[in-house]
Amino acid sequence: MAAITAAMVGQLRERTGLGMMECKKALTETDGDLEAAIELLRKKGTKDRGERVAGEGLVMAYVSDDARTGVLVELNSETDFVARNEDFKALARALAAKAADTHAETVDALLAEAHEDAELEDKTVRGQINAAINRIGEKIQLGRFVRFHASEKGQVTAYVHSTTGSGLDGGRVGVLVETSGDASGALGKDIAMHISFAKPRFLSEADVDADALAKERTIITAQTSEDPRLQGKPEAAINAAVEGRVKKFLGEIVLLNQPYVREDKKTVSQIVADSKGAGIVRFARFEVGEAVVRPAADGEAA
Repeated sequence: MAAITAAMVGQLRERTGLGMMECKKALTETDGDLEAAIELLRKKGTKDRGERVAGEGLVMAYVSDDARTGVLVELNSETDFVARNEDFKALARALAAKAADTHAETVDALLAEAHEDAELEDKTVRGQINAAINRIGEKIQLGRFVRFHASEKGQVTAYVHSTTGSGLDGGRVGVLVETSGDASGALGKDIAMHISFAKPRFLSEADVDADALAKERTIITAQTSEDPRLQGKPEAAINAAVEGRVKKFLGEIVLLNQPYVREDKKTVSQIVADSKGAGIVRFARFEVGEAVVRPAADGEAA
């Protein structure tokens, strides 16, 4: 007889939404075989939520009172309707606060953290989410999270783009920015809002993956050589055109190179330089659904 672990029970609960004892019983009957346990429960009328995609949801932010710790979480649901549910929003807020209060570095580690609730059988964060699944009746999963701890002279700022205008409601896009020397948090607020709209992938050119940049340069070089406007031009002119297009590409993906959304005659780097000693240390941007693995469409590779 295989040992039935808490992790196995937790997996089955996520897939079925059933209680701990029902899941443990099914696993015991199938000698610890998860798929066999799911099949057994399906025969009894239980739905396998694992087959459904939780591609909607919301991004929720949490920043500590001293602005030294900040968190973004993405909590996923199957429908946008559930993402607007107050119960779902409350769960997302609780998860963001919990992520700020632990040392967990992965989703699995956070799900295993203790959650003290006298009404829960499974007194972990995973159990907290499973209880919400049972209440709401839809597949819900913690998609990802990121946590920043700022240095002594730094702080963390969050911005969530919300139709209600309230960060407490979460939204489809969330940004976390760590700044240094930003006593009022003004730079962090401005840059976080910029990032939400401009979608940079890297802070500086030094952060751009060398292989990815080399690949893009190869593509740009090929495109430039085929440009009818440059046919017959000297090699120096073609090389200059390539460098110009590479610079434009970096201006799209590198935060410090981007035109600032509120003053597009200046780059973000110039805005930072104007901020009297403040600087940007790092940032994170989450958009609902962008990291969700979805089934391949017919005829496509998975």
